[in-house]
Amino acid sequence: MYNIKLIKMNKNSCDILLLEKLNNQAFPENERISVEDMFCFSEDEGREILGIYTDDEFSGFFIIMRFIKCAYICYFAVCPEKRSKGIGGNALRLLKTYCHDCHIVVDFEAMDKNSENNYQRISRRNFYYRNGFFETGYFQFYMETEFKIACSEPYFDKTEFEGLIAEIHAKAEDFNPQLYRKH
Repeated sequence: MYNIKLIKMNKNSCDILLLEKLNNQAFPENERISVEDMFCFSEDEGREILGIYTDDEFSGFFIIMRFIKCAYICYFAVCPEKRSKGIGGNALRLLKTYCHDCHIVVDFEAMDKNSENNYQRISRRNFYYRNGFFETGYFQFYMETEFKIACSEPYFDKTEFEGLIAEIHAKAEDFNPQLYRKH
């Protein structure tokens, strides 16, 4: 088993090239932001880039944003060679401890049987549910994709999450999803 820890990263961190490589591997171009933009984004209060380290080796990262009692996982990736080894689930547990005063919200691509990556979407959804996240019944659409929203607590504070999204929108005008439920 690995010794896993979260370490706050900044633009001077020694693993920037590994972060950039993983960012390019893990996210499709329409969902990806540059590492430079990550650090510009994280310089604002409430936004952090957390490296996931296993035995002191870079193994992944989170970008989180906090707003009142809500922490939003903007990005989460584990290095491909380290996946399916319990690192992601353990990193989520550490994040829950790190953000102990918040409920954690995540979104992931909604299931779409016509999508080329529907198997990955199902796998991602199951990963979050296996690791203690709950369905909220809410969705949002951005970057040409529908996302399903899950929360680390059974109660989802929609108003607080909308405030958090408004904060992101104030810094990145192109990011303007609207929450909705399907009937």
